[in-house]
Amino acid sequence: MSGIEAVKVIVDAEKEAARILAEAQSKASQIRKSIDSRIQEERQRTLDGAKKEASAIVQHAEDEGKVEAANVTKDSGKNVQELVTKASAHKNAAVDKLVNVILQENK
Repeated sequence: MSGIEAVKVIVDAEKEAARILAEAQSKASQIRKSIDSRIQEERQRTLDGAKKEASAIVQHAEDEGKVEAANVTKDSGKNVQELVTKASAHKNAAVDKLVNVILQENK
């Protein structure tokens, strides 16, 4: 092979190497963009999942709060009824005593 042919082969090889390098850089750039996009998508999925979970926890807490409030209301109603019954019983006994005292004084 002559010197000119050798130089031509070297130049062609350098051109091919430059083309391959440019192609590799382009692919690397595409991969970086793809990775960034995938990372962003995964972040968004994670955030969406966390929001759903937080919403479910809040809803569960609200439901439990409503049940507890209903129980407290029910128990309070029972307590009020018991107090009214006791007060009524004491009132009746007090009235009976008062009537007896008045009757005893009038004798």
